[in-house]
Amino acid sequence: MKSTPCAAIVGAGRTKFAEHWDEDPKSMIGKAGMMAFESVDKGIRRRDIDACYFGSFLYQVTNKIGLVPGYMSRELGMNVPMINTEAACASGGLALHNACVGLQSGNYDAVLVAGFEKMTDRQDKITDDLMFAADPHEFEAGYTFPGLYATMMTRYMYEFGNGDAKCEESLAQIAVKNHHHCVRNPFAQFQEKGEITVDEVKRSKIVANPIRILQCSPVSDGASALILTRPELAKNYTDTPVYILSSQEATDHVSLYTRDSITGVNATRIATEKALKAADLTIDNIDIAEVHDCFTIEEMFFLEDSGFYPKGEAWKHVYESCESFTGPSHIPYDKNGHELTVNLGGGLKADGHPVGATGVRQAHECFRQLRKEAGGNQIDREVNIAMCHNIGGTGGVATIHLLARDLQ
Repeated sequence: MKSTPCAAIVGAGRTKFAEHWDEDPKSMIGKAGMMAFESVDKGIRRRDIDACYFGSFLYQVTNKIGLVPGYMSRELGMNVPMINTEAACASGGLALHNACVGLQSGNYDAVLVAGFEKMTDRQDKITDDLMFAADPHEFEAGYTFPGLYATMMTRYMYEFGNGDAKCEESLAQIAVKNHHHCVRNPFAQFQEKGEITVDEVKRSKIVANPIRILQCSPVSDGASALILTRPELAKNYTDTPVYILSSQEATDHVSLYTRDSITGVNATRIATEKALKAADLTIDNIDIAEVHDCFTIEEMFFLEDSGFYPKGEAWKHVYESCESFTGPSHIPYDKNGHELTVNLGGGLKADGHPVGATGVRQAHECFRQLRKEAGGNQIDREVNIAMCHNIGGTGGVATIHLLARDLQ
């Protein structure tokens, strides 16, 4: 492992993801931000923050908010640089990446990173709104995001499923697994809904054939926040920082019809390769991962794009891993005895997906797991290396962050 991290997380906070009809972006960011400040063990003052990075996608449409830096300056009572990032569903991940770059540049010692989205206020039009992250030709052709992912899922099942019913079942098992994980996560949107079964997924309403509603992430409201410092300053704020070993971003065509392949996400492949190389790690060094599973096929793509499973083979291993699981805790993916546990908090599918907050929430979950602060949802084995994977659109942008508790 490369021992020189690019940043350190010293505090983290978030709201519950849900339908928050009585909240607005200001109140949600305030709650997540306060939790992040209060979680810093040795304390940090607002005047110690040199810059703020925000991630949000639909704020202008859903909440009539413009000029986020000026809005946040008023709300936070701060006059530091405030950088807003829009990268669709990867807005939070890209805000975190930009914050790492800012700290690495030496310009800043400590920064606040926050993501937010208030989607339910536009619930009747949110499907159209989300198509801002697609090619206009796809929108004009009648596509929705479930439709785009349904096209990708259909092609995957055609190329690699070979008519085997277990391929379709494995895609349902991903939803079952992530709901299983969320029942011990008090912040999760579907914690109260509890466990679901494969049969319930397969019988649920078709949204865009073959995607069913229990394979889709929900419309959500929520916010999440992190406090980052330069690594050499981290011990000033806590004895147990979580280090960011590598922060990488990659891009690809926004449109499906101009890509070389639609049975994977090229941006994920490039960003993962760059991140692992920068940290001098392999995918088999990763213990836990928070993965972008806006639809279950996307988690399947990650397992292959990251190199954890060979191309076209992930569904077989997902099926076998889920079928053989007998324990009470989290369901790991197995590869020759090595376990990778994915989406401990429930992922986008069950934890919720307030778009701009998701990438920051993923780091929040890993921060708590690596510090053994996840309470009843704490993983029941020793883990040290975590990966966060956040994508925008159908893969027009991807970010990868590698986190570690111990550097040796």
